[in-house]
Amino acid sequence: MKKKVTSASGFFRLRFLIVLFASLTGLFLALLVTANSFSELAFQGSNGLTQKRGSSPTIKLEPVVSGLTEPTNVTNAGDGTGRIFIAQETGEIMIFINGSVLPTPFLDISDLVRQEPEQGLLGLAFPSDYAEHGFFFVDYTDLDGNIVVARYQVSAADPNVADPDSASTILKQPQGLPLGDHNGGTVAFGPDGYLYISIGDGSCCGDPGENGQDLQTWLGKILRVDINRDDFPGDPDRNYGVPPDNPFVGQPPALPEIWAYGLRNPWRCTFDRLTGDFFIADVGQDTWEEVNFQPAASTGGENYGWDVLEGMHCYEDDPPGSCDDFLNGGSTLPILEYNHDLPACSVTGGYRYRGQNYPDLESVYFYADFCTGRLWGAIQQGNEWQSQELLDADFAISTFGEDEAGELYVVEYNGDQSVLYRIVGGQTPTPTPTPTPTVTPTLTPTPTPTGTATPPPTPTATPTATIIPTPPPTPTPRPAPTARPRPAAHPRPTPP
Repeated sequence: MKKKVTSASGFFRLRFLIVLFASLTGLFLALLVTANSFSELAFQGSNGLTQKRGSSPTIKLEPVVSGLTEPTNVTNAGDGTGRIFIAQETGEIMIFINGSVLPTPFLDISDLVRQEPEQGLLGLAFPSDYAEHGFFFVDYTDLDGNIVVARYQVSAADPNVADPDSASTILKQPQGLPLGDHNGGTVAFGPDGYLYISIGDGSCCGDPGENGQDLQTWLGKILRVDINRDDFPGDPDRNYGVPPDNPFVGQPPALPEIWAYGLRNPWRCTFDRLTGDFFIADVGQDTWEEVNFQPAASTGGENYGWDVLEGMHCYEDDPPGSCDDFLNGGSTLPILEYNHDLPACSVTGGYRYRGQNYPDLESVYFYADFCTGRLWGAIQQGNEWQSQELLDADFAISTFGEDEAGELYVVEYNGDQSVLYRIVGGQTPTPTPTPTPTVTPTLTPTPTPTGTATPPPTPTATPTATIIPTPPPTPTPRPAPTARPRPAAHPRPTPP
């Protein structure tokens, strides 16, 4: 009996030494990983794709202001005032300056806005010459369910209040009720000075109208228009020009305003203020969320695959063979995707960090999941994108924001108790000059702004989002629009 105890005691001592050795080895390897960059460790991911895993920047969220109401867009005017403009789904635009939100909205169009899930005031953009002319642009859902892009102007008397009677419709896209989902909602000025507009496919589930692939509708598209011209003087709902180098100009019946297509519900699309690259986050159907990438040198015409593909996966092989065609050069595949099994449900696109305060965040593209609050950072290494989950916020993330200095923000979407947070990196901030909040836009009688070619102001580790090698550039077919049989719907509620 004593012998058996001694033997057992020796066994456990040996196992303890083995475990101790393995633990120390693991700790040593972990320290090595921490010292490395995103790109220095790799493992084989699903679908045979190489995913990179290594150290990642350390971030935290610093509360900036609370008591907001369902923010959908956070941006700046690029006018040197340092103001942050917060568009709320309910129809107000608030100004944050000097540590607080001004009590009077910059603009209140709540009486024009349909306030339903996925609808409301969704987009806000300032052209690069805002300080000169005081014009800005909004994207909202009107009381009839139409998507409206409109121009407003700051008042002559107060730089912190816009003139509500200065509205001029740029364009209107009928959605129709009772559906009216997937509105998109981004308005953003590109480095070329043109206005880019994201519009969803207009349905709740499965794109029954086949709008994503139909070039005779704006639904499921990115549009690109010139707000300094009016090519349709007789139409009160179309006050813009069509850039002559848009990809479908002169190719009827395709609509000339279309810049890119094959999208389901592009929620938050942003330009890299340094390079001009365009990021398009597209909310998925039942399984996959995706982020698409358009380099600054693109001439447009990209087909991002919906509703044949969902992410890099077949969704509707109609007609038969479509999925193979789209996966092998017939569409532009996303650079990032993640599965709902994480769990997750709806992507919120963000920005590429170009601020000065946190050098460790330089060039990181931030994006998140609306439902779970998981927040990722992705970087580009050659033709590959590498992504790492940086933080689990454990609250709904409706949008990101960027201030004049390139520092980034994220929004907790929580009714009238929503919160704006600043993304703070792990390195000591680099001191930057504080903008003087006294510059007032000088208005001129010019009826429209003059565009310029400057870029617009444009907690535990968990599984990594799927990383997809960026496919080599291939010509994207521009099919003539044809009707296809309507698939059965696949209901899934999608957050804004």
